[in-house]
Amino acid sequence: MHERTNRNLRFGIVTDIHCNPGSGSGNQTEAGLERCIERWTQEGAEFVIQLGDLISREGPEAEKDLIAVRDMLARFPGKVHNVAGNHCLAVSPRRYREIMGLDSLYYTFAQRGTRFIVLDGMDVSVVNEPQTEADPHLLEYYRNVKQAHFYCGAIGTRQLTWLVRELDLALKNEEPVIILSHLPLLEETSDEIHGLLWNHQEVTDILCRYPNIRACLSGHYHSAAFAERWGIAFIVLPAFRNGDQRDEQCCLAAELSGHNIMISLTTGTTLFDLDQA
Repeated sequence: MHERTNRNLRFGIVTDIHCNPGSGSGNQTEAGLERCIERWTQEGAEFVIQLGDLISREGPEAEKDLIAVRDMLARFPGKVHNVAGNHCLAVSPRRYREIMGLDSLYYTFAQRGTRFIVLDGMDVSVVNEPQTEADPHLLEYYRNVKQAHFYCGAIGTRQLTWLVRELDLALKNEEPVIILSHLPLLEETSDEIHGLLWNHQEVTDILCRYPNIRACLSGHYHSAAFAERWGIAFIVLPAFRNGDQRDEQCCLAAELSGHNIMISLTTGTTLFDLDQA
């Protein structure tokens, strides 16, 4: 059985930092993240979720930029849980895992009774090696689908099997679940330019079967968006890079309390306040 506690769970969120020192914005990014870390620490955040697209540049600069922004976030005194975005994989998936200290780009962790499940939306994509015999066929299929942007991707068969196993276990253990995905999973929460997970319908067909899933948090689409389906809150969070360097408008803080989920800017403005009782 999962751990029960009356204490609220607080954590920080940041997405789509797009660190690009070559553009002259590196100092602004560092200063903005320092303000985020200060507020998260003051407010008692137990960990931070980074929802992808840490960098912007490709080529030989990508690895250097990734290390730089990783080290900026490492100043937070707690754990930073990283979700890989499409821009992050300007370095190879293998090298990204090495730099970020990850064994896999999809994984799960728990914090005081809530299960967080991290998805790898670039599992089947033009930047990744096939993991199963079915994956090349899936890639070929979506490369011929007009709405499937080349810079997005799909969740492969091995990861889908893993996802069902983890959701079954969380349901058995009576754990509420939050899904973390860089790519949005509903058409209503993205636009034509940004796109979304290629096999989003297949994934949401799985998610809708589990009454203990409370929310899915995503990035990628730089404007905030929200939709609710099957009792699940699908929340796309605003990009850090959209923020004004004079304040923390795109540094986010979340608080879970019972059936309530509140996500606010670290300036105090509430973006989402959801009572799922």
